[in-house]
Amino acid sequence: MNGNEKQSKKDNIVLFPNLAERLINKGLDHLEKKEFRQAASLFSQARDLEPENPDLNVGLVVSLVELGYYSEAKDLCKELLNKGIGDYFQVVTIYLMVLLQLNGHEEMVSTIRALLEDDHIPPDKIEHFEKMLEFSERVLEEKNSQESIKEEKIYQEIEKEGLFEQKTESGIMRTISRLTEVNIRPYVPEIKQFLREEQGNPFYKTLLINILREQEYDKEVELRKFNETATFIPANLFDVVQSPFYIEVSKLVEANLGQENPTLLEMVKSLIERHNFIFYPNDPSKGHFLEWAASYQLLAAEYQGMDPIAEEIAESYRVEAKAITNIVSYMKKIEEISYPII
Repeated sequence: MNGNEKQSKKDNIVLFPNLAERLINKGLDHLEKKEFRQAASLFSQARDLEPENPDLNVGLVVSLVELGYYSEAKDLCKELLNKGIGDYFQVVTIYLMVLLQLNGHEEMVSTIRALLEDDHIPPDKIEHFEKMLEFSERVLEEKNSQESIKEEKIYQEIEKEGLFEQKTESGIMRTISRLTEVNIRPYVPEIKQFLREEQGNPFYKTLLINILREQEYDKEVELRKFNETATFIPANLFDVVQSPFYIEVSKLVEANLGQENPTLLEMVKSLIERHNFIFYPNDPSKGHFLEWAASYQLLAAEYQGMDPIAEEIAESYRVEAKAITNIVSYMKKIEEISYPII
């Protein structure tokens, strides 16, 4: 039987009549018996057949809530509200209950305010929703107050101790940890100076760059690492594990080693991850991913006492043996910096 005949037969498969309805009814029976896992399974199957059926969607949301799958329930509620599936007020009520479980008070406040402004709440429910709004606003106020007190304490500690000067490695690490909890902008001038200094530890520089990126700092920053200077805007940077260097070199090593030696592969990936963090956001390979992939395999094999032959590894990647031995020598220097820290 050829492919077309198979496809034709597949296309001609007829589902059981009223299958979706039967699945929904069974799901509702399980829901009534508080058998939420079975109900969720049946509603999910029915949803593949009738994705916009109100009964099954609301039943699925209720089952997810009862099972404690609040994130999934939240996403489904948002989808139903956006598509106008099911009774609007019923779905939005479940949505608010889920947000409460997830401590999503900011979203609760914005949702309830919109409901009150648009007159979507039945008159007999307005007082209840106003109390919910008041509660969430109070929680947010207390949270903001606590965060302000905490931030002020950290600012005072940094003001007293300074950021980086005359500090031990552990002292600098403690300061950077504090910076993750406050607005970093008051300290940008000192951070920029640290990033420009050749003697600044590259590991700490990566941590600081990440804080700037996460706080969406959108001004140019100059970075000095390993005798190279780069200028970039932190807010525009990719995440550490999304760097082309990390992704491409990891792919090449996995393709070359495959299932041949899982232990060696793990060692190689550990080295790539460590070096990628140290060099971030720069690409140490300058796009020569094959050479660096081969070099990591060679270095990892040496670390595992395997007495590897550079020429054989180079041939498997179709690169020059001399190139990878030079890179390995450079990697060993990087290891002296990165290994004690990471």
